[in-house]
Amino acid sequence: MTVTAAALIPPHAEPADRVLPMWRFIPKFLRNPLSALPHQIYRDRLVYAPGRAVWVAAPDLIEKILLTEHAARVTKTNIERRALGPILGDGLLTSDGATWKWQRRTTAPLFRHADLLALVPAMVQAAEEQVAIWRVDHGRTAHWQAPRAINHDMEQTTFKIISRTIFAGAADAEGEAIQRAGSKFLSNIPWELAAGIAKIPGWVWHPGKSAIRQSVAESRSVVGAILERRRRNGADGSDITARLIQARDPETGAAMSDEQIIDNLLTFLAAGHETTAKALTWTLYLLARAPEWQERVCAEVAQIGGDATLTAAHLDKLVITKQVVKEAMRLYPPAPVITRVSPDPIELDGQVIAAGTHIVIPIYAIHRHHKLWEAPEVFDPTRFTPEREANYARAQYMPFGFGPRICIGMSFAMMEATLLLATFVRDAKFIWDGTHKPEPISRITLGPRGGMPLQIEMRK
Repeated sequence: MTVTAAALIPPHAEPADRVLPMWRFIPKFLRNPLSALPHQIYRDRLVYAPGRAVWVAAPDLIEKILLTEHAARVTKTNIERRALGPILGDGLLTSDGATWKWQRRTTAPLFRHADLLALVPAMVQAAEEQVAIWRVDHGRTAHWQAPRAINHDMEQTTFKIISRTIFAGAADAEGEAIQRAGSKFLSNIPWELAAGIAKIPGWVWHPGKSAIRQSVAESRSVVGAILERRRRNGADGSDITARLIQARDPETGAAMSDEQIIDNLLTFLAAGHETTAKALTWTLYLLARAPEWQERVCAEVAQIGGDATLTAAHLDKLVITKQVVKEAMRLYPPAPVITRVSPDPIELDGQVIAAGTHIVIPIYAIHRHHKLWEAPEVFDPTRFTPEREANYARAQYMPFGFGPRICIGMSFAMMEATLLLATFVRDAKFIWDGTHKPEPISRITLGPRGGMPLQIEMRK
């Protein structure tokens, strides 16, 4: 790749100047966990703070941790369980060992490719509904309208999809309550994570604690009520709630308890809604900053689908659209960090990492690592042509994680992001105001601080 003066270098999070002492680390972490990463991790294989944490960026070391040599020993951290356990319980994202394995076995059939293709109409319908909203609003204003909060529009669209495919028949008020509680939870979660890092006991009050407890109670209460109603009405249907009720462990024949179903429904809801909304928000921002790529996507969709509603048959042909989505998730991975801990000492690159050390795999930094990527800060979708993508190390690009615990909904998310982006760009043009440069901020998922205002011009 040849970098020219016109190459787009979008905003990034400024790292710390070194491994910070705890008294400096916590304030930076609370503001934005990405700004607490040591700058060396963008160039080195690993950075070790003895007794505290090791940040790992080398793909071969990540394979050892998540796939091969150490994978059977490392577990989720107590900090992650402390933060996410109250809302997600012991579901797929937070569980370990035998509990995780049997839930993965039981839920895997829900995400078979052929079954996911049946969800394409629901995805495209939600996208077309959002386009219709833009078209109506655009018709009420001048040709150049005031910027819209694109992040909000993406949240609404992806929530429609996930609620229709998970909670068929749920009332609008229930969906709104779940969405409201989830937003409240994520906006306050850095306080709980920071308290865990600082080893403050869980019973000690801190800012955000009351809001977190309230959002947990609201989320689990609403989902519990939906589940109870579905059981009472016979649990018919093909949505994920019905299929979780009907699911059985293929080895033991065991069914999930109601508590486990609630845990996993909330896990799928959070993972399937928040991550895709953030990915699309960043993708539309990048296309607004790089209009030549926006027009390439538009031309591809027009050539493949014309004015017709997109279908599953179009997915494999949307090559450029997928390249753009993948590059957007490289620069702005929806889940920017993986953490693990080992109960025993482990060896990495000749260093013995003490038992209990937090192993941090900073996907955000790995995706921008100067030894792994050419011109890593530049937006360049051609990185993901089949020829170039085939040369990357397995753990070099991890927008959905890596190893046995790779996101179970990866195929769902890629289908959804591709179809939504194609539909949006075919019908609308997204325009940057020339000044807004959003800071990427980690709140479990990676969003833009202050939202994402973009202007929209309808194409027809």
